[in-house]
Amino acid sequence: MPTRRADTDSRAGDLIGERYRLAERIGKGGMAAVYRAHDEQLDRAVAVKVMRADLGEDPLFVQRFEAEARRAASVSHPNVVSVYDVGTDGAPYMVMELIEGGDLASLLKRDGRMAPERAARLCADAAAALQAAHDAGLVHRDVKPGNILLRADGRAMVADFGIARATGEDSMTKTGAMLGSVEYFSPEQARGERAGPASDIYALGVVLYELLTGQRAFHGDSAYAVATARLREPVPDPRRVVPELPAELARMVTRAMAREPAQRFASADALRSALLEWVDGPGRQAPIATALPGPSVTPAATATVGGSDPGERDPRRRRVAPAWALAILLVALVGGGYLGGRLITGGGETGALPGVIVGSPGGVVIIPTPTASPPSATPTPTTRPTPSAQPPTPPPTPAPVATPAPPTPAPVAAVAPDDTVAAFYGHVEGGRFDQAYALWSDRMKDAYPRQDNLDDRFASTADISFETLEVAEQTATAATVQANFIETYDSGSSRRFVGYWRLIRVDGRWLLDEPTY
Repeated sequence: MPTRRADTDSRAGDLIGERYRLAERIGKGGMAAVYRAHDEQLDRAVAVKVMRADLGEDPLFVQRFEAEARRAASVSHPNVVSVYDVGTDGAPYMVMELIEGGDLASLLKRDGRMAPERAARLCADAAAALQAAHDAGLVHRDVKPGNILLRADGRAMVADFGIARATGEDSMTKTGAMLGSVEYFSPEQARGERAGPASDIYALGVVLYELLTGQRAFHGDSAYAVATARLREPVPDPRRVVPELPAELARMVTRAMAREPAQRFASADALRSALLEWVDGPGRQAPIATALPGPSVTPAATATVGGSDPGERDPRRRRVAPAWALAILLVALVGGGYLGGRLITGGGETGALPGVIVGSPGGVVIIPTPTASPPSATPTPTTRPTPSAQPPTPPPTPAPVATPAPPTPAPVAAVAPDDTVAAFYGHVEGGRFDQAYALWSDRMKDAYPRQDNLDDRFASTADISFETLEVAEQTATAATVQANFIETYDSGSSRRFVGYWRLIRVDGRWLLDEPTY
């Protein structure tokens, strides 16, 4: 038996488990060191993670460590680092497949942010690994760049399943343990709650944010401040750091990082599919709308995830409606009931105004089916048809079809960003879609087809009640407006949406630029 040493840094050359000869150290963290080693029994290269010796003095830890290692060993997947053996010899240790390509943490440190396509593929690999583990009943709890390794062929592999649970690093309940991976904690972990599959999805979203921007998603002067920042601040949009990032990919990041688990991707596989569909078919937003899990923070208000109203649009038509549409609907809601910075639960103009809500990423799927829903005109039905080629039709009401610009002045010139959100929803509820559309920025008009995301989207909305409508952040040229609301449909069903709108200031006017729900 080798001499047992407390310092994991000084074990090179040791033979542990009577078969693994440790060579050079290839990694080190607060809880363990990783060595390249040689399995003298099977004559192959392996990696051995040696935990701190003091942990071996805790029988409960050793029991949990070995149990988690065995569970991890049961997961066999091309993107999961295989676990070969586990035991205690001077300190608890785990023997794993040796991956030679380093990890994402080292890659980020060396090269900084990477191309969107590469980042998406690597995270798709990681998502596949997480799904395999989740299917086996195993939650990683500590997804971070340092635990995502790279093979020589460029494929990403996830390591260290179960280690966080064994060491107690999976929540804020142990101050010392949270140091190191607190940047990737999910909001529920930061609140001291138990981590679940959705926590892994959140952490992978943070990793993707970092790969795309080269920066951490949250900052603070202490580990506690960093961990709790995600409870106080809006979900960060990576385009604030890298404006040229594709909008679809940025929305996947913010959806994966949604504060509430129910608003994230429904599964790691749903995130993986969205990423790969984006990579293989640039410009298609279907993946986002398809996998949207229902944005409701409190699903108490309604029945079906997408608003199972018979009159609602087929989700397949909502290809561009994902998060943006939700947001846009959101705006519409606000308009009907919010004025001068105060929020009103009801609202609208003439008659039963069709409330609108865009809400959260998942809510996008709710969009009313474009089929025969428009005709069921709630109030103000006939304002909808866009001016075709009928300028000289001055019969009853000489509505200047050829010049739709006049009606928009007042709302567009809103003094405050939340006034614009209110105006937008007011126009939508009143059926004034041309004027509502005029409150979109040029970028938003390019990114989101009007018919799917405005005219059709709000066809079956009966009412919108706001819970929150306030400016969360504002500079001279940009602002973020928090808008949480409940949307009720013609069928009587309803849904709750929690999210916010990004606005930009153009020629003295606040315009809607991007929704995040």
